[in-house]
Order: sequence, then C-alpha cells, then structure tokens
Amino acid sequence: MARWTIKRSHKRKTAGRNWLGLPNDLTLMIFSRLSTVDILASIQQVCRQWWSICMDPLMWRTINMCDLGIRNSVDYKLEKMCRNAIDRSCGQLEDISIEYFGTDDLFKYIIDSGCHKLRRLRLVQCFHQMSDEGFCEMDEKLPLLEELDISLCHYVSSIALEAIGRSCPLLKSFKFNNDGSKKEAFVIVQNMSNLRHLQLVGNNLDNSSLSATLNGCPHLESLDLRMCSELELERILRIRCDEQLKDFRDSDALLDGFQLWGLLDGFQLWGLSYETEYSVAVYKYQCEKRDEKEKR
Repeated sequence: MARWTIKRSHKRKTAGRNWLGLPNDLTLMIFSRLSTVDILASIQQVCRQWWSICMDPLMWRTINMCDLGIRNSVDYKLEKMCRNAIDRSCGQLEDISIEYFGTDDLFKYIIDSGCHKLRRLRLVQCFHQMSDEGFCEMDEKLPLLEELDISLCHYVSSIALEAIGRSCPLLKSFKFNNDGSKKEAFVIVQNMSNLRHLQLVGNNLDNSSLSATLNGCPHLESLDLRMCSELELERILRIRCDEQLKDFRDSDALLDGFQLWGLLDGFQLWGLSYETEYSVAVYKYQCEKRDEKEKR
C-alpha cells in the first residue's frame, strides 16, 4: 500500500504593525491629518504615549471641525471639544474651521485665548448663532489673520465687517456668501483694501457696488459674484473685470462639479457639507434663471 505523506502547510505568522513603535514626531504628523473630533473622542484614549502626543501644542496648530455630519443634538459637546483643543494649542493655533455650532461666545473664547498666530478662520453655516457682537470685540486680537470665511451667518452685518477691517490689516481672502445688501459690499471695499480674493455669492450688489469694489481693492485677483441677481454687467464693466482680475465669476457662472442638470432633483440638502449644500442651492438658482431667460 502506498504511503501518502500529508504535508501540513504552516501559516506564516505575520506580526501586526507596531504603531506604538513609531517615533513621536512621525506619530504626531499622522495624527495632525485626522479630524479634531476623532483625536479627542478616541485616538488619545488608546494609550499613555498617544495621550502624551495629543497634549503637544504642535498637534493643535490646525483645528478642523467641519463636515461632521452631525447637528444640534451634539452641539454642546462639539463646542466643549473645540474649547479643549484651543486650550491645548497654547497660543500656537494657526488655522481653525468650525461648521454649524459656532457662537458669539465661542468666537470670543478664540480671540481671548491668545491665538495671536491665527492666519485662517472659518465660521460657516452658523446661521443665527453668530452676530455682530463677537466681531466688535476683536480689538486687533487677530493681527496676523489672512483668510476669513463667515458665510451663512445671517446676523452678521456691515457693523461686523467694519470691525473686521479695522482689526485684521493683513486680511487677503474674505468669503461672505450670504443674502447681503449693497451696503455690505461698500463697507468691505472701504475697510479691506488689501484683499486679493473676495467671494460674495448670493449678495445683492449691483453694477455700482462692483465698480466700487474694483476701485477700492486694487490688489484684487479673484472675485466670485455668482448668484448676485441684481448684477447686470455692461460691456465696459465686463472688459474692466476681465482685464483687472485673474479670476472673475459673475452671476451667470456655473458652479464646478454640477454639470448634470437632472442630477439635482434627487439631492437631499440636509446633512451635506456647507460647500456642497450651498453649491447645490446656487446651481439650482442658475438653472431657474436660465430657464426664465429662455422663456423670454
């Protein structure tokens, strides 16, 4: 009888990657690419080493609390997390983005926490929770701020814009996408003459406001005026915009990424990010406006 030899296949034991063995500098760099909520809610609780790394002020030069997909039920916890992250930065904070849960009190906390190195600030889609009050108390506490986005903060008016202009002399990029008035456009050019980039999607400015913007902001490179329904560009004004600006988008310009007309009907705006939600709303407006022109 033939003897059959059965060879047993031994599975190679593959050792799992030892993340704890990485140098602290490399671990810190990896963590800095994660969301603020992930770090505070889970990452820092893995072990003492990671807890120690998460306490390093260099970890908190950037705080990103946007695109979270969560709403009012956890707003208080988000604000508490945000304050915690600001405290850990120990004045090293350079970039902070907040969506939905920004308030006057939270903004005051940012400017009163010694964040003098802050260069970029986004407080978007905070609706009725942000007002002029917080901005009027800036008092040059953010002297290095270069980029500011306060889109869809409905209670922010020209009073706040004046305060921003006085307090942020280095401001180069400003986004105020809102259903604002012509007055706000004039206030911007009077108080933010060093702007390079300006976005006023949905504003009610007209041709005179646009001319004032071109005159008052001589360094302006890009201007986004999509969904500005009061704007009716004359030929001379159009030529001037094309010559003076590197990137100009008027009220008829389409938004990037939404070229399929029939795609929009199935979109559920609730829960989308600020950029996506606002882009869809603007694009729908563009479609309706073009349909009206074709009927004429």
